[in-house]
Amino acid sequence: MKNLLIVDDNDKYARILDDYYRELGYSIDRALDGEGGYNAVKEKGLEHYQVIVTDITMETQMAGITMLKRLYKDGFRGMVVVASTGFDVPLARPLTRLFFSGIGIDYLVPKTTVLSGKLEFFPMALFGKPLKDFREIEASYKIA
Repeated sequence: MKNLLIVDDNDKYARILDDYYRELGYSIDRALDGEGGYNAVKEKGLEHYQVIVTDITMETQMAGITMLKRLYKDGFRGMVVVASTGFDVPLARPLTRLFFSGIGIDYLVPKTTVLSGKLEFFPMALFGKPLKDFREIEASYKIA
């Protein structure tokens, strides 16, 4: 079974992401904030989730970045996809990639693509071309 954790305080985005990944065969858990996401991973074990899809800015004590830093410090080695509105503007994408490149994020997904239902996955490599099908990513990471 493929397990995925969605960490997002926005029900609309979380529902779209849930539908997208369920169609790909994932079992989905959801947390409303970074603290809930951190606790879910710690409860189920660091190896349980192959993928975490998180927002970065949430209106809570622990946002996505803090959660990720703590999980990596604890030994999480799964894939991280960030779905965020902060880099939806083309000029902001390279800056966002540079900013997030050192903290273990694998792909960025503009939330405008989530809303449209046509997700685009931007790899952290500065000039990497976006992928439009998560199955391509799964194949390269050997997620079965």
